[in-house]
Amino acid sequence: MSASLLLVEDDASLAGITRRFLTQAGYKVTLAISGEEALALIQKNKPDLVVSDVQLPGISGLKMCEILKENNATASLPIIMVTVLGKTQEKVNGLRTGADDYLTKPFDAHELLARVEAVLRRTRDSGAVEKVINVGPIQVDTARREVTIKGRPIVLRRKEYELLSMFVRKPGRLLTRESLLKALWGDDVVVTPNALEVHIKNLRACLGPSGALIETLVGEGYRLSDR
Repeated sequence: MSASLLLVEDDASLAGITRRFLTQAGYKVTLAISGEEALALIQKNKPDLVVSDVQLPGISGLKMCEILKENNATASLPIIMVTVLGKTQEKVNGLRTGADDYLTKPFDAHELLARVEAVLRRTRDSGAVEKVINVGPIQVDTARREVTIKGRPIVLRRKEYELLSMFVRKPGRLLTRESLLKALWGDDVVVTPNALEVHIKNLRACLGPSGALIETLVGEGYRLSDR
């Protein structure tokens, strides 16, 4: 799977090893040693995926992720965050800011490669269907990746957009928690127990009053009301 990656890591030794491994796997890898440098590089030439450490000099990886996800031009850019083992709060914060996946240090290079491949595959698959879908006041243009509520455009982070896309494609139907977790993160990615709930809450907030259309079926999952 050929793609351009931006690796953001201030540990020179780890950055060198990781970059060589990903390059050998066929990826074009650019290295940044700080959040500021990464943002500047992304502005010049947006990569297909960002792999970033959380602890960086200056702007942290979490802050960088937040900046990227709040910008329309980079909101859909997939990001894998890397954190120290046991930093559960960092994982929760990262998911809230829109990170697509998490990896803990120390990590196996083959695990990183598998996660990179999985995120890129989900990114490409999510744009496969090109059409405009309307459910009540919600309109999703899957070709442009644009969402409007009664004609008013709203900005969604990547995971929230993916969730809404799944809901509008199956209005009125139950989407189980398990099916949503698999669609968002795949089979081999372990996420924090409340990760899905965090993104559902964020999506409802972004949709405003229309967020009430996303119904919780306790013990089963969620559905988007088509009434």
